[in-house]
Amino acid sequence: MSRAAGQTYVSLDLETTGFSPESDAIIEIGAVKFRDGEVLDTFQTLVNPRRPLPPEIQSLTGIDPRELEEAPHLAEVGPALTAFAGRSPIVGQRIGFDLGFLAAGGLSFPGPALDTYEMGRFLLPGLSHHSLPTLTAAFGIDCPSLHRALPHAQVTGELFFELLAKARGLHPLIIAEIVRLTESVRWAWRGIFLDLPGGDGKGFLPGGKTPLPLAAVEEEPAGPEPERRDEGPMDIDGLTALLDPGGRIARAFPGFESRPEQVRMLRGVADALEGASPLIVEAGTGTGKSMAYLVPAVSFSLSRQAPVVISTNTINLQSQLTDKDIPELQRALSPEWSGLRVALLKGRANYICLRRWDFLREGQGLSATEIRFLLRSLVWLTETRDGDRAELSLRGWEAALWSQVSAQGDCPGEKCPLYERCFLFRARHRAEKAHLVVTNHALVLSEIANKNRVLPEYRHLIVDEAHHLEDEATDQWGFRITRGGLEEHCDHLIPARSDGKMGLLARVRGSLFTGSVDPQRRKDLGRLLDAVERRVETARLGVTRFFDTLARFIEDHSEESGEYERRMRLTSSSRTQPAWSDVELAGENLSLALKAVETGLGQAFNSLESLTSAQVSDRDGLLAELIFQIGTTHELQGQIDAGVLSPDTEMVYWGYRGQGGAVGLCGAPLGVGGLLERDLFSQKDSVVLTSATLSTQGSFNFIKERLGLEEGEEMMLGSSFDYQASTMIYIATDIPEPGRPGYRQAVEGCLVDMCRAVGGRTLVLFTSHAALRATQEAIRPQLEESGLLVLGQGVDGDPGQLLNTFRDSPRSVLLGTSSFWEGVDVAGEALSVLVIPRLPFSVPTDPVFSARSEGYEEPFMSYALPQAALRLKQGFGRLIRRRTDRGVLVGLDCRLKNKRYGAVFLESLPQCTVKSGPVARIPGEVLGWLGNQG
Repeated sequence: MSRAAGQTYVSLDLETTGFSPESDAIIEIGAVKFRDGEVLDTFQTLVNPRRPLPPEIQSLTGIDPRELEEAPHLAEVGPALTAFAGRSPIVGQRIGFDLGFLAAGGLSFPGPALDTYEMGRFLLPGLSHHSLPTLTAAFGIDCPSLHRALPHAQVTGELFFELLAKARGLHPLIIAEIVRLTESVRWAWRGIFLDLPGGDGKGFLPGGKTPLPLAAVEEEPAGPEPERRDEGPMDIDGLTALLDPGGRIARAFPGFESRPEQVRMLRGVADALEGASPLIVEAGTGTGKSMAYLVPAVSFSLSRQAPVVISTNTINLQSQLTDKDIPELQRALSPEWSGLRVALLKGRANYICLRRWDFLREGQGLSATEIRFLLRSLVWLTETRDGDRAELSLRGWEAALWSQVSAQGDCPGEKCPLYERCFLFRARHRAEKAHLVVTNHALVLSEIANKNRVLPEYRHLIVDEAHHLEDEATDQWGFRITRGGLEEHCDHLIPARSDGKMGLLARVRGSLFTGSVDPQRRKDLGRLLDAVERRVETARLGVTRFFDTLARFIEDHSEESGEYERRMRLTSSSRTQPAWSDVELAGENLSLALKAVETGLGQAFNSLESLTSAQVSDRDGLLAELIFQIGTTHELQGQIDAGVLSPDTEMVYWGYRGQGGAVGLCGAPLGVGGLLERDLFSQKDSVVLTSATLSTQGSFNFIKERLGLEEGEEMMLGSSFDYQASTMIYIATDIPEPGRPGYRQAVEGCLVDMCRAVGGRTLVLFTSHAALRATQEAIRPQLEESGLLVLGQGVDGDPGQLLNTFRDSPRSVLLGTSSFWEGVDVAGEALSVLVIPRLPFSVPTDPVFSARSEGYEEPFMSYALPQAALRLKQGFGRLIRRRTDRGVLVGLDCRLKNKRYGAVFLESLPQCTVKSGPVARIPGEVLGWLGNQG
């Protein structure tokens, strides 16, 4: 019988005045004693915190401050709590938080602490979040919405036993591997796994060599080939009839509305696929553009047996297309679409490489971070069919480790010992059979930039979210090398610290002593490895010298003083500075050292390849990893050469110095339009570019010039929404210009007054993190006094968590920047007001922006202004998401009214009701427009 059976556990939860044990206090304690899932006893008490109860905590818990005044102090209830818990293991959701508060009050517990959050992330790796409500929902446990200690302790205990049951259900070999991996670290849950079947390690080969029972590889169903139809022109009238009122799509989708804009777009896409000419189409919110291009794309592909690639920028849109839109349309239009085959294909870095994952897990001296990552991915690999990192909620250090196990870089292909189980190979195989291939801009463009084939051959391309294409092309044709990245590369070959971890070269050396290699050959290869190790150490020293020299150069010559990092564009002028010769010399030495490492690794590869698998253990795995590291070294050396020694006049180069000693060298193409036209658009029979934000002032000229799309049909479809009736734009006229004295104080005062009047429901979009944090710090105390929750991006959680909280908490204000300017979909009254404190112009000193500006005779009017107008248009799109929405855009940048170019911004937005006036009138105007809905 398992020791877990019959063991008593105590589930614990606290409510506190805040998050810091040093400055906050406990207000409630709840504990439940369990055995075999049954409740034995409970403990509950309020605690006098000896300080005021914050309004947000009062709202969250429902606790009356008067109850706390009469409650005992922690010192009075502490002995009873420790007696209740005894020596039992303590269970809790993020239990370290609770025990930290109790420890600050002088209370400690001898039993092990078992964190359900940690075990939930391990056993349910595919969940997007691992909060208590999310974890309990996964097991069908009802979780109370009100934050009270005893009910939460109760459901946490129930969650614990569900997690325990799931752990018992793991294959014995998986349990044995968990025990092996955690042998060198302190992990409270290890004792439980030791007691499960397989925990004794019997039948398990040392060193991680035992083949693990990973998810079964399913054979791809071949399916009947769709009947080849007439290759004459598509029946466009028949396709548009599907969208008629009472048509097949209307009958299949309750609430479907026939929209003239959608019909026009469908016709345009159909014509483009027939090869008429490229098409650029702006489809406003509510047009239904996905359906407008999916219907003709599927019809065309099925009739021609020619694949159509649909490229998006975001994972969310990919998932919407493959998981919702296409399956729903397929059901609606069956049986004609019954033979449709759809594949989702991403770039190499999105798929796990089983060989590289095995290579990591079989290593010695693994860090605690690496072990935790391996534990999560171990359980995930028993479940995943696609090996896609999107199925894992990777954060921080996990995301960094993913690069060590992903399928990016050079690959041995069919020579890989795990080729038949390769997730990337299987994804590509599915894509080769598909009619529709849904992918992302990064993969479409990286195939061109890096000549790295993953996508099957295709002649027809639809690009959704096309306004991101220039930025993604800039990234794909550019590079970014850092001190940390190069040091990590050297560490992978030879670890800098002797903490028991083995690098690649040591593992190659070790493999020679586990086989039957001739002593002389072993000696020769050992000498070669010695020489390569010396070259790696020379390269490591070169990394330090080069980046130290580059950092000094930036510090001495850069005119920028960024909050997080200082950037310096490396122009022909900066390269004539006397100190640049030091950078060149250090760069040349590093380049030569990396070239020597690449040559040495190649020699080691050739020597190892000449031996057999019987002579060398894990020969094929080591050869594959050597191929990867040779390719990586070659790429890094080429980037140093390009950025320092042989700059390309068609590229922009810059260096940066950030916090914590971060230093980097970057490069990007001066323009991508010519590259896109030459290597993408002109190579396809048909191309469709679409987005909700492509035009400025009613023209596509700017975006077409940026993307190199010289010819093609244009289609500008207005939204089906009545913005004149639903949306007011109010422009403050008496506020100082951004950057002028009094501006920030005026913005803060306006936000406080308006958000109080509206009762939250407000999204504020900033152009810098510094401005966001300063504003939040200023307005948060005042708004929280009014019972409003103030959430800040980069301060209060990740974007997904912030959006969920904002949706669920009507009396809240969300401050966002960067990614929040698009992709935010909050329908209804939860988002009623959008505030733009400052027009979204690019930072003038940004290296790429400044270099590209130089190509215009009038850089402000021809480049900076239309770029900012498109950005504002994207932000505006967050406000009205449904036909029934009603909202207000508040512009706190007086340049919208006081400068002649302000009209460009307004003319790029849908036609709304526009008002302007003093800041003082904003609360009343907003309330009046929203109908005083508080």
